[in-house]
Amino acid sequence: MRVRDRAVHTTLRTADGDFETAAFKGLFHLDRQPMRSRELAESLNADPSTVSRHVSQLVDLGLVRREADPDDGRATLLVVTDAGRARVESMRAMRRTAMDQAMSDWTDDELHTLVRLLGRFVDAAEIVMAPQCAKPTSSPTDFVKGQQ
Repeated sequence: MRVRDRAVHTTLRTADGDFETAAFKGLFHLDRQPMRSRELAESLNADPSTVSRHVSQLVDLGLVRREADPDDGRATLLVVTDAGRARVESMRAMRRTAMDQAMSDWTDDELHTLVRLLGRFVDAAEIVMAPQCAKPTSSPTDFVKGQQ
């Protein structure tokens, strides 16, 4: 959470100015599929006004464009541009490199253990902290009490 919190509350300096790194989170969602701003806010679990501000920054950078929704001419879809796709791939490559460096001396067994335990933790945290979003596979108390 420390890493995530630091990343969320930082700015990225570009040739066009400083932008909140949180604005780029939406690119990953839009890279999968175009969506309306409201849908993007829902998928990010974020306030629509914050997402609107972030989308404006992404549009200004040429990473996202607005297009008429073919299903509803009154609405617009947010579509990632080729430059946006390139930025997504660049960010993914930077993350992979950072993780490779951070865990370069970890054994395969240690990495498998991390993945298994982190998955278990996330499942338990979702059940306890956001039960309406979780798909429980076990009782929340099993995870919280450390039982299997």
